[in-house]
Amino acid sequence: MKVQVKDVGEFEVKNISYSEARQLHRENAKTFWNMNEGDNVDPDKYYELLEKVKELSGIKDGVLKEYNMIQVDQILQSVLLHYTGLDPKGSGD
Repeated sequence: MKVQVKDVGEFEVKNISYSEARQLHRENAKTFWNMNEGDNVDPDKYYELLEKVKELSGIKDGVLKEYNMIQVDQILQSVLLHYTGLDPKGSGD
């Protein structure tokens, strides 16, 4: 399936199972659980989640090396939102 990342490009990613999507959703929710306005996100938890997204997506390091680190984060965040159905633009596939 393809995921469009605004101002970065389009990326081919693997389809994942419903249970894998639920696991990502659970981990995403736990990253932000009980946060109040002004609280900081635990960066270790969040980057662990993005690494899991990278593994599941099948996007290779060689592809990601073409982008700066901010763009890599945008790519993986977009894939996460797509996988969990939280992407406001819809599925895109």
